[in-house]
Amino acid sequence: MFAQPDTAWRKFAVLPLTLACACSVLAADVVVQPAAGSALVVKDAAGAAERLRVQEDGRIAIPGWQSLPSQGTQMCIDFVAGQMGPCAATVGFSLPYAQTVNDAATLFNVTQSGSGGALRGAISSNGNVNPVLTLEHQGQGNGLEVTLPATSSARGINVQHNGVGPGVFVNSQGGNSIWGIVNSISSAAIIGDGGSGEIIVARHSGVVCGANIGKCNGIGAIVGRHDGPGGPAVRGFVTDPEGGVGVLGQAGISGGTGHGGRFENVNAANTDAALVATTRSASGNIALFEGQGGKARIDSAGRGFFDGGTQTGGADVAELIPTKGLLPRPGDVVEIDPDNALHYRLSSGAESALVAGVITTKPGVLMNAGVADAPGIPALALVGRVPVKVTLEGGTIKPGDLLVSAAKAGHAKKAPAQVTPGTVIGKALQPHVDGETGLVEMLVMTR
Repeated sequence: MFAQPDTAWRKFAVLPLTLACACSVLAADVVVQPAAGSALVVKDAAGAAERLRVQEDGRIAIPGWQSLPSQGTQMCIDFVAGQMGPCAATVGFSLPYAQTVNDAATLFNVTQSGSGGALRGAISSNGNVNPVLTLEHQGQGNGLEVTLPATSSARGINVQHNGVGPGVFVNSQGGNSIWGIVNSISSAAIIGDGGSGEIIVARHSGVVCGANIGKCNGIGAIVGRHDGPGGPAVRGFVTDPEGGVGVLGQAGISGGTGHGGRFENVNAANTDAALVATTRSASGNIALFEGQGGKARIDSAGRGFFDGGTQTGGADVAELIPTKGLLPRPGDVVEIDPDNALHYRLSSGAESALVAGVITTKPGVLMNAGVADAPGIPALALVGRVPVKVTLEGGTIKPGDLLVSAAKAGHAKKAPAQVTPGTVIGKALQPHVDGETGLVEMLVMTR
């Protein structure tokens, strides 16, 4: 069927109707048989203007259509029957309109080749709470698909919201609510702009995962993932010359508890640091920690400053040392190696004046005097308390006894009554009375 709904269609002067009419020829019909190339012409009463022209080849022309006023009844052409007349009630549509069609073709396809829009819907009633447009898809395709040319810088979807509700709201029962993909290094999959208030806020209610204690561990309100080499999963930067904070983590808001920030290395084979702080400023700090009772900071040179002092798990201050010969172990007595400058070795004689001290087990503070920081390098206790290997070579050891190197390599013994200067390594804090060898705590005190 061909509908004739408006004046634009009435401007057609010729309608090709090369058709085989399926209608029956009745005895009362008036049959006109034009010669080849001629036509049946109907004119007005004055015989001046053509009203209808039917060509011999089936074409029909209605010259007066252009000037006719618009009519409420549509004109249709039945291409099967070869007839023209008022459209049937099922042709076209009136509002409200609803129809279900089973067809592989697109049901509604509009192309605008001019400068105007292609489709527009509006609700003018202030009390109407229904959506302007509703899309429902029961299959597997996209609900809405927008394609723009590569030369376009326009928005794929543009929402102008003059109220206080969300511009875009997505409720997903199983998939991602918003998924953005970008293939340009200078673009972002998701970007938010604003001059006041938060730009992007993610809120996790914990209703589902919080049903069991600890089940929300590892589930973030915002998660950054980077699968490329060396790139950050989350990056924050500040451009204001008056300063700002690149990334801020807060705990305790609205009565909550927890940590403001946490960094984890969950890969046991990963030897990289869980947290790296870097500054390009020669006079600034690498890190600053502030509390109610004071501050702690590490400056750009790596020096630490602590208002409240420091407290460590170890009981001594030690320094990594280079050695020759048999590698000293924790608790061993070592001495200066006279054959190798700046090197040490296991003690090799009783009451040695070359004695330097004891290899620490767990230093509270570990220093480095030009030796690379690496596992397995022995550290010499300089100050504090340290376990030391002892023998009964000089007699039983009581707390307070001075200790010197023993004849047994790497061991200490009770010092004699007359101590040679430079041989004392410390003072015993524990007794040793049974067994040829043992281990006692010693206060480092070389003299």
